[in-house]
Amino acid sequence: MYQKWIKIGLEKGLSDMEVFATKNHSLRLVVYQQKLEQHVISDVENIRLRGIYHGKMASVSFEHTDEETAREMIDQLISNAQALTVSEPAIIYEGSEQYPKVKQNDYDFSNISVIDKINLLKEIEAGILKSQWATNVQTTVYVEEKSVTSIVNSKGLNLSRNANFAYIYTSGVFKKNDDIKTQYYTKIVKNYTEFNADEAIDDVVSKGEKKVGGKSVSTKRYPVVFANDVFSEMLAMYSSTFNGQAALRNLTLLKDRVGEKVMGENVSIIDNPLDEKAPFQIPFDDEGVACSPHYVFKDGVFEGFLQNLKTAKMLHVEPTGHGFGNGISPTNLYLVPGNVDFDTLIRPIEEGVYITDTSGLHAGGNTVSGDFSMQASGFKIMNGKIAHPVKMMVVSGNFFDMLNHVKDLGNDLKFDTSSVGSPSVYIESLAISGEE
Repeated sequence: MYQKWIKIGLEKGLSDMEVFATKNHSLRLVVYQQKLEQHVISDVENIRLRGIYHGKMASVSFEHTDEETAREMIDQLISNAQALTVSEPAIIYEGSEQYPKVKQNDYDFSNISVIDKINLLKEIEAGILKSQWATNVQTTVYVEEKSVTSIVNSKGLNLSRNANFAYIYTSGVFKKNDDIKTQYYTKIVKNYTEFNADEAIDDVVSKGEKKVGGKSVSTKRYPVVFANDVFSEMLAMYSSTFNGQAALRNLTLLKDRVGEKVMGENVSIIDNPLDEKAPFQIPFDDEGVACSPHYVFKDGVFEGFLQNLKTAKMLHVEPTGHGFGNGISPTNLYLVPGNVDFDTLIRPIEEGVYITDTSGLHAGGNTVSGDFSMQASGFKIMNGKIAHPVKMMVVSGNFFDMLNHVKDLGNDLKFDTSSVGSPSVYIESLAISGEE
């Protein structure tokens, strides 16, 4: 079918054409107050055609896969190309020399009954509410997705990759006196047996109970330890400056600094699409370029931007296999962990702050300059141990400067749902605004 569409496109005057197709099946269940609020099954096929007409690249997207619709969309694609006034590289990729082998997940989540999945959510919700400080469980969600992505083009490329996973998410609210805190839990799995209700309950309750009853801290500079999931959120935000598109638009301080030491020698950040510890392993990007491990920073030195085909051509470098969607995205980006456990990480700190939650990161962060100022909560560290929870404070600094003052890194690498990961990170000092 796809080859026939390509033939039609070439006959209509396209010099090259590509079909990018995704077939997705998903199930979503939501439980609230022991009642099933949502039970949604979705089966969707999306098609994106890309084509080059008189040297200009255009694209169209649609869902219906009949030939008549395809012909109409090819005509629309040509019309879109004719309307373009910008001059940019137009590339349909012929394929990489070789592609990494990725183990496919053949587990069938449908073998587990929907009733069992609903009961799992109910068990988690009920278990959290047994805590004396738990006032509500905002939501408990189960999602499973199975997708097939195919790329076929006029240059002979014919690729396919699969994704098959499930995740649960829950969020508990805890209150002690007037102090209210929220604790969430997320777990992505490739096999349903990896879910454990007791694990989810214990994680939410133990962390949520420890957060409430916080005290204020004095305003001054403190040694700061970021929890792994908090720092991964910060890394995800500032990773937008690690790509070639940001360089072309002058939206990154890293432009023209390849080969320079810009962070501490103990800081390495890698994007590894094949990492087995990450939720997903990806053999090629949406443009058909093979994916491979790529250091963005190695021992503090900037190794180069993430690129898609267009930015690589414009910057006269090789593509890195990060062309996803209509732009550039990392695959499994993470701060390379250290070798110490959490207790050892905080042991040298006489007085400091452990940050476990933030809010307002995107509003209070400037990705170009690296500056940030955001609300945070967590725990006071005293004499090398966690002392007590801390009420809302404001932490301020500069992301890139901060990574020049990393004292140590934990061994607790954790990926978030966006496939960005980090261990716990011990920063020499940051400005904390608390009690005057």
